[in-house]
Amino acid sequence: MNRPFIFLLFFFSSAGGLYAQIADRAFVNGKIYTADDDQPYAEALAISGELIVYVGSDAGVQAHIGTATVVEDLEGRLILPGLHDVHMHPLEAGTPAWGDCLLDPYEWFTDDLVDALVDCNPQPNSNGWILAYGHSIFTLLEDGTVPRFALDAAFPDVPVAVGEETSHSLWVNSKALEVAGIDATTPDPEGGHIIRHPGNGQPIGILLDNAGDLVLHQALASTPEIDAQNLYGLLNYSLPLMAENGITSACEARTYLLRNYVDTWQTVRDSGLLTCRMILQPWIHPELDDPGQIATLVDLYADDDPMLRINQVKVYADGITINATAALHEPYDYYWGLPFDTGLNYIEVNRLSNLIATLEPLGYDFHIHAIGDRGATEGLDAVAFARTQNGDLGARHRITHLEIVDEADYPRFADLNVTADLQVSGWWTEPQHWDENIDFVGPDRSDAIIPLKDLENAGARITLSSDWDVSTLNPFRGIQNALSRAPQQISSREAAVKAYTINGAYVMRQEASTGSLEVGKWADFICVDQDIFTVPVNQIALTKVLSTWVGGVEVWRSDELPVISRLEEALVAEDQLRLFPNPASDFLTVECPGQQIRRIDLFASNGEWVWSVNGGNSAQVTFTSERLPSGSYFLRARLADGRARVRPFVRP
Repeated sequence: MNRPFIFLLFFFSSAGGLYAQIADRAFVNGKIYTADDDQPYAEALAISGELIVYVGSDAGVQAHIGTATVVEDLEGRLILPGLHDVHMHPLEAGTPAWGDCLLDPYEWFTDDLVDALVDCNPQPNSNGWILAYGHSIFTLLEDGTVPRFALDAAFPDVPVAVGEETSHSLWVNSKALEVAGIDATTPDPEGGHIIRHPGNGQPIGILLDNAGDLVLHQALASTPEIDAQNLYGLLNYSLPLMAENGITSACEARTYLLRNYVDTWQTVRDSGLLTCRMILQPWIHPELDDPGQIATLVDLYADDDPMLRINQVKVYADGITINATAALHEPYDYYWGLPFDTGLNYIEVNRLSNLIATLEPLGYDFHIHAIGDRGATEGLDAVAFARTQNGDLGARHRITHLEIVDEADYPRFADLNVTADLQVSGWWTEPQHWDENIDFVGPDRSDAIIPLKDLENAGARITLSSDWDVSTLNPFRGIQNALSRAPQQISSREAAVKAYTINGAYVMRQEASTGSLEVGKWADFICVDQDIFTVPVNQIALTKVLSTWVGGVEVWRSDELPVISRLEEALVAEDQLRLFPNPASDFLTVECPGQQIRRIDLFASNGEWVWSVNGGNSAQVTFTSERLPSGSYFLRARLADGRARVRPFVRP
């Protein structure tokens, strides 16, 4: 079907009457915030297949309701566009590959951390490494001990690597240093620093930033076991939790090619179990040569699947403030005695400029990590350089974090069309904690940590994201904190929601298809349990998602919502709705002879909805049933012509 015909179809559909398209499902008696400035609020929403066919009044939606339409009374509940989280780490957040030893960041003695690790009884992974996570770097640097020796006492013969709570440093024992080939003569890697004993120059067991990443590439190198753990975490933890939190589109903000992440995500997609529109962002490795990485990125580029794309790149300009590795224009007030006092660069500005200038003509947008003011300036400078080389290609670059920003750079975000991607969900970003940065950067640079209001007032496009699992995944915590962080708060509740919806869709290059609720866009939306536009600001974070829809398929439904099912369509003979090879199989294929299937719905024998899968108007639809419990079910196939066929089956 060509696009002009689609436009006419939806034009008549929105007008109602003779040409109104009959919906699969209609939602009535609600409050619907659309994020569309031409029609910000509505009462009713109707969907057919993967698309929205009506947004408007309860009276107007009646023209789209047919005998097979499922009508859901919202009872005044709020519907929002599907939420976008354009900076998160779902594979790393969910994988069991790190083990299950989580250390306490508030434990102040190194020996007590080691005791807790011993009590956890960690076992080596398939690469022979013991891994753990969660301590604070302050404990190791202020305790007066040599951190690797503390680990050596308990783990002398197996390499141990413990990730610090921010993920920007690694605590290792002597065996880990030996396996990684790090000793007193090893130079600092690009973008990292090996902390050494001031007396003998030997590594003390703390690896900052990319120095730690290089070790983790060995410890977490792809093996069948680790790949399986990564896949398990996505399917059983991260993706379900994202759906439960209303996330319908997201960006993985660090896709490690050296750890086989792309293949893991593709396996999820191929299985039909991807419940969120994803963009993967291959990470630029500071230690690898750029021509080789560029060649790899040319081969990886993929923009044709709306559920899984590779069209963005993640690059770090700098580190973080508490490590004294965030890149600053002026020296740190305190920097742990490190051999540099203005931070470091993972990728220095000339290299970053050339990478952007080379890759943006291929369709890649850059996601630039910058904590310090120099990091932000250099990110903007690199985009400006690419503009001089390529002209304005309409790129959707963004700089993320932006904890310290030079005031002179505020207007440059709008001038260069660079989005400011901010994370305000973490407690440490709230104004009452800003003075905790004073020891490192002084009072002047601590008085506007993440200058959200100033950037917004300067015309910058704002996105809000989580950086999960560094911060909570809950987007409503982000909305609440954005509104309550005076003097650097966002301008309105609507602006905060747009920062999670249409603005996120823009940086993902999908604002024409989602991010707002408009006729002809994908049916990506959520229903929540309270009106976030009217409740007190300090209650917004308590909002619960009741239902999450992606492309017309419900991927999450809370027990608080009533069961909705319409199985009154006549049951058909098994040869009219075939299910093969047999109900006991881990993968089942559905076929309606001579018909195209728009969608499959599965219901329990009591009529309770179980799940849906988009059929894409295919002759056959295959789905995984490996985790489907034994029992009696109804299978409903919604056909391309709007009719439905239903048959029961029993899974042994």
